[in-house]
Amino acid sequence: MKIFITSILLLFGLPASLQAQSDAEVEAAAVFEQFLDAMTNTDMEVVTSLFSEDALFWGTGSQSLVTDPAGVALYFEPVGRNPPGQTVARARDYESVEIGNNLVAISGMWEVVPSGQSEGTPLRVSMVLALRNGTWKIIQFHNSAVPQ
Repeated sequence: MKIFITSILLLFGLPASLQAQSDAEVEAAAVFEQFLDAMTNTDMEVVTSLFSEDALFWGTGSQSLVTDPAGVALYFEPVGRNPPGQTVARARDYESVEIGNNLVAISGMWEVVPSGQSEGTPLRVSMVLALRNGTWKIIQFHNSAVPQ
């Protein structure tokens, strides 16, 4: 009986998002976390490798839709000039939903925090990831500043 009660408490004590998250959502979220880690380490080669060849890309400062890998690399090139760890990219909160077979959407907030500080610049993000040849790739990306 004690095991049963403990199991019930654990089950209902977990957030709904953890209980219902599919394997695809977990794998896609790992790509988002990899993106954040690569941004912190200013490893733009890793950042750009996360995008599919045909990704649709709106960066925070994009003036037009980027539709090719060269444009994505060009967008992130200035970030790559920063020393690794100068800023920390970290998720604030986000949700994911499996929207189709091998297709996941992620939407939420992340922030860029100067090293040694506790708060940074909050950003909104939406991305769609697809399983392509056994690898999760970002096929759509939109990032924007939070309105004041």
